[in-house]
Amino acid sequence: MKKLICTLAVLALTTGASAQVINEFVANHVSTDTNEYLEIYGAANTDYSSLRILQLEGDSGSAQGNIDSVTTPGTTGANGIWVSAFLNNVIENGTITLLLVSGFTGAVGTDTDTNNDGVIDNVVWGSILDSVAVSDGGVGDLTYSSVVLTSSLAPSGFTPGGASRFPNGVDTDTVGDWLRNDFDGAGIPGFVGNVDPGEILNTPGGINPEPATLGLLAIGSLLFGRRRMS
Repeated sequence: MKKLICTLAVLALTTGASAQVINEFVANHVSTDTNEYLEIYGAANTDYSSLRILQLEGDSGSAQGNIDSVTTPGTTGANGIWVSAFLNNVIENGTITLLLVSGFTGAVGTDTDTNNDGVIDNVVWGSILDSVAVSDGGVGDLTYSSVVLTSSLAPSGFTPGGASRFPNGVDTDTVGDWLRNDFDGAGIPGFVGNVDPGEILNTPGGINPEPATLGLLAIGSLLFGRRRMS
């Protein structure tokens, strides 16, 4: 029985697609935002410096659709993950969209939505490989992804400060691919944190773990099923 549980746990932690995706991000955490980060998942030991992670402004106003930051990924590790250095107030806390693109020809400040209607009309990349947005529910806010994370992502009722894919790299283009990261910083160096039900540990550069609550439910189901069969 223990062997079965361990096997399922390993599969849950490592199963993922080989396509390049945004795998985890932290835009906001407790205290000053000195430990923001961006992470992508792809093939192991692969150079992704030809790609860019773009942050698009979403808060209501004339700057909607503007590129607020551009991050160049590097080479993934043996686990298929590349993570940025910790960023200091680079990723905004409001409504944003993150795009992973190839063939980028724009720059910070480029307006991708010139008439602010929520549709990108100034395309400054070859293709969008992946996207995810966060909305804080502000009136008139816009997002530029089919996957929009809101306060409903976990029982806390607050806008997610960060989120992780689970399992790593799996991309069904739905909110169900994502779990909320612990806002109190559990897993980030220098933070104690407090992982609440529905949240996941921050794992910059590491495999996203299964939430404790889901793990207990899975093990409970296995044990219950075994009892019924015995």
